[in-house]
Amino acid sequence: MQTWRYGMAAILAAGAGLATTAAMAAMTADQVRQQIERESGGKVIKIEPRKYGSLEAFAVTVMNPGGNNNAGFQVYTVIVNAENGTLVSEQRQRQHY
Repeated sequence: MQTWRYGMAAILAAGAGLATTAAMAAMTADQVRQQIERESGGKVIKIEPRKYGSLEAFAVTVMNPGGNNNAGFQVYTVIVNAENGTLVSEQRQRQHY
């Protein structure tokens, strides 16, 4: 569980980094994949374009790297804003289901 928390912290940091490097240009799926993999240390196994209200986004499924812990190979999904690369908060996601 501890590694998963570190992975999520890295993903959150990745979202912040994407926002500053992307400026106002829309992100491509490949750019999002590279950034998330670099920052989280995990492997992106799927990216799907999604729309949350008027927000264009990507649902990014990530697998943690293997290891000697319970979070090895754990799979989770994060939502990344396609416009600026930031993560979409859980509150925003729940509003559009």
